[in-house]
Amino acid sequence: MKFAEINLLEELEKPEFKDLRAALNERKFVATEMIADPLTSLNDDAKPDLTASGSVFIVKEGRLRVYLAAEGKEFTLSILEAGDIYTCHTGTFVQALTPGVLLTTSIPVFHTYLRDIPQVSKVMVRILGNMLKSTFGIIDGLVFGDASTRLADFLLSVAKDENGKLVARLGMTGEQLAQHVGSTRQTVSTLLNDMVRSGILVRVKRGVFEIVDEARLEELNK
Repeated sequence: MKFAEINLLEELEKPEFKDLRAALNERKFVATEMIADPLTSLNDDAKPDLTASGSVFIVKEGRLRVYLAAEGKEFTLSILEAGDIYTCHTGTFVQALTPGVLLTTSIPVFHTYLRDIPQVSKVMVRILGNMLKSTFGIIDGLVFGDASTRLADFLLSVAKDENGKLVARLGMTGEQLAQHVGSTRQTVSTLLNDMVRSGILVRVKRGVFEIVDEARLEELNK
């Protein structure tokens, strides 16, 4: 759900924001592409300009994963979707989950418009809040939880009401989901199958599950 129901992409199409929209360049990306890599030299001319620390981007189409990596493990902080805004100077990795399009500009250019568009600030606050919440969730899960707890938390976080049914659309591959919950693909697959067999979930199709026993899933999340 967008913060305060703001659609940043719609806001950018308003006449009063035409100058900012004109300053944003469109950049297509493909699935699994690294959008930001803090380990990459900022002087590497072979890399797209977007990876530089002075870039801001708005997701026009597609989904991106923001994560931290340490000691061979990856910890997902947020999933960016259409209308979300992010900057590449945070020291996090950003990788495309699906093909899509970004609207990009430099931080100095963006700052010249920011004060005049409070809607942008509100979306940024929402994203930062979600990432902070996710970071605490990761810490809590690593210290107190296990893979089933983290998987249950993820399913509940993405679930939406669809015609009276609570449906979780994963929107990522099995490997990406395993990275998201800090486990292995085999473990996550086993856990999902166990939840289906026990009547907590119904597999609608690949990557889509109906949550039929929300109370039991919430128990796993404790």
